Amino acid sequence: MDEINSAIEKRQLKLGMDFGLSRMEMLLERLGNPHQQLKYVHIAGSNGKGSTLNYMKEILITEGISLGAFTSPYLVKVNEQISLNRESISDEDFISIYQEIYPVIQEMDEENCGPTAFEILTVMALLFFSKKKPEIVLLETGLGGRLDSTNVVVPLLSVITSISLEHTNILGNTLEEIAGEKAGIIKPGVPVVTGAIETGPARVIAETAEKNHSERYTLGKDFILSDYSSHAGQQSFSFRMNSFRLTDVKSGMLGRHQGDNAALALAAVLLLKEKYGFSIKESSMKEGIWRSKWNGRFEVLAKNPLVILDGAHNPAGMDVLLQTLRENYPDFKYRFVFSALKDKNYKKMLAAIENSAFEVIVTEFPHERAASATELIVASCSDKTVEIRDWRNASQQALQEIGEDELVIFTGSLYFLTLVRAWLSERLK
Repeated sequence: MDEINSAIEKRQLKLGMDFGLSRMEMLLERLGNPHQQLKYVHIAGSNGKGSTLNYMKEILITEGISLGAFTSPYLVKVNEQISLNRESISDEDFISIYQEIYPVIQEMDEENCGPTAFEILTVMALLFFSKKKPEIVLLETGLGGRLDSTNVVVPLLSVITSISLEHTNILGNTLEEIAGEKAGIIKPGVPVVTGAIETGPARVIAETAEKNHSERYTLGKDFILSDYSSHAGQQSFSFRMNSFRLTDVKSGMLGRHQGDNAALALAAVLLLKEKYGFSIKESSMKEGIWRSKWNGRFEVLAKNPLVILDGAHNPAGMDVLLQTLRENYPDFKYRFVFSALKDKNYKKMLAAIENSAFEVIVTEFPHERAASATELIVASCSDKTVEIRDWRNASQQALQEIGEDELVIFTGSLYFLTLVRAWLSERLK
């Protein structure tokens, strides 16, 4: 397993991100197109993809529907990205699937069209699901949509969550351009559920849906979240779509944005029920929403001391994090440990948290796309911010200095949280 992980990491360093579908199509074709026999829901968006997928996953599993899921990135172990029901792929199956596709990878490498690391993981997921034959597969895009490696399937349903500025060097400099890339997952005649409600992105998605003759269902218009409240570590809301109503829905995933993500998931499962005959009871919807937990998304890792992990990785996500902190911990002082990828708008993210923090520690972590601590401190505009280059030392100092009326938030990148979560879990037992 370590050898395979090393090979995938080396490929990531060598090839990086190279977008396009030709390598995916070639790799799948040489494997006999195993993905074509499955039913999918395809999920894209800037923020909320993973949470929306997880809400759907728990609802469907609670109903007894067998389910595969492909998500990214992982927090602890690469196996997490490929799961069947609630279980990550085993090391044995991971190794077996990799060995099965490795000869084709070698062929393509020799032809100078070798697949990227993420393309390999995507194909491994699709091949694994083709062998296990779940009733439905939930696919989360890695980046963008139109040219993402997951965009080789024709799903039953497409879901596009909120749109914000991200990866502007790849996806475009405006919300409309980014929405266009995300809307690339919309297929002819396939319904689309969307939480993109800002005027520009909403227009782009509407136009793409119309061109593809795809029915469009939009949050706040075609389905409604109402009666939202948050108290004592949980929140509740009501949901309505056409004549369907669900009241007093409870969730342990905090933040108004999680209510929106839950509403997207509920709209999606209702469409699976109404259009494709899936049997999904109201009780399964409520229980699934309540059962949903998503590590690294406003995750309270410890209560004494109070430590929160949140994967906010763009300015919009950071604004949501700060709003959720104010709603749930208004009387606390906030100390942030922040690190980010260098292709993110870390200057704007830093400015947002510096306005709310009494201290910010910027640090760095080992990743080919990570910003250095020096780059982060140069981007800072506050004397509240200090630089501690080693992320372990930064984490240790934040924990040592925490007071009774304080909490520590680790944020800025899910890749950063991958390291931090494992390290903290050992020390906060």
